[in-house]
Amino acid sequence: MKRDLLLDVEHKAYVLFDGDCGICTKSAEYCERLDGGRRFVVTPYQSIAESELRRLGTDYDACSKRLHVITRARTVRRGAFAVNHFLWHVWPWKVLVALIYALPPILLLEIVGYAIVARYRHRISAWFGLTACNVKLPTTD
Repeated sequence: MKRDLLLDVEHKAYVLFDGDCGICTKSAEYCERLDGGRRFVVTPYQSIAESELRRLGTDYDACSKRLHVITRARTVRRGAFAVNHFLWHVWPWKVLVALIYALPPILLLEIVGYAIVARYRHRISAWFGLTACNVKLPTTD
């Protein structure tokens, strides 16, 4: 996979997912359908040079563990907060996000649930027969 994509955060936010994970890839396809390219560029983090990610405050190691959203304001949201940031911009999911933040116990359950799914995502993908592109990370940048 080519790794020279430059992030143009002035115009759109970016959803960075693990392109080597079946459940991540399926979720990314769903995100693309929901947004239709209006506000977000959805791409595997592996398609971006690590130096570009570092410039914006993250790296391959962090991206390999959790979903990332890089906002137009250049802030980095990770994990459940990245999911919520994306869903906040998609009607009717905005209502769910508002409810999650209005009820902190639900937010806590979301954070814990996300951590469990993220940790076991390759195993979960295999259980459901999901495959991805088997991206190999570069050894140097």
